[in-house]
Amino acid sequence: MKELLRELSKNDIVLGSFFFKGTENLFSFTEKYSVPESRIKRIALVLTQTMDALGGIAFDRFLLEGEDKRISIYKYNGGYCGIIFKNDIDYDSIESIYHKLISKVPPVEEEVKVKPTPEITEKEKLKIPEKEVIEEPEKEETVLPPSIFEKMSEILTEYLGDFSETIFTNQMSDMKIKPEFATFSELQSLCFSLQKASAMLIGPSHAREMVDKLIALIKS
Repeated sequence: MKELLRELSKNDIVLGSFFFKGTENLFSFTEKYSVPESRIKRIALVLTQTMDALGGIAFDRFLLEGEDKRISIYKYNGGYCGIIFKNDIDYDSIESIYHKLISKVPPVEEEVKVKPTPEITEKEKLKIPEKEVIEEPEKEETVLPPSIFEKMSEILTEYLGDFSETIFTNQMSDMKIKPEFATFSELQSLCFSLQKASAMLIGPSHAREMVDKLIALIKS
């Protein structure tokens, strides 16, 4: 993937390119143009949140329009590849460059190895005693006070700043969590979901530090 980005950015009409997939962020820019890594992470975060909002709507590519620049974003190899270019460049030219290069670098498909299931002989079947199934009574979980969400929001703001409210609201909506009925296990799942959504913006170590504080809060 790094080679593809380098080849894209070598072209005279391409200002730069980037790729992200999960917590993976790669980018390559020309000498005459550069973008801070923090901005690339914000683009990645906003795009990921947009994809979540679109739900099941399928797409192959879309175009972001700015005052003097455009970003053409393509769905590629389980992630997103973006190409930055000036507004006066024809969109079809970027399409041509992308498809010409992508045809030389096909996506790598992960090989899934399936282990063969060992056959059990009739003699072995006779030796296997049937396990008695003991049904355990379901434990009733305690509903946590709604005020805990305000404290969680304060921790998120400390690490995510202006993005905290958007990420918090989206994750709660996706998990269908209602503050007045939220249990410990639901909030624990929410914490780990917030960690995953934030890692791209603030990095894995800070996201882990943030979720540790959130877990400590809901346990208290």
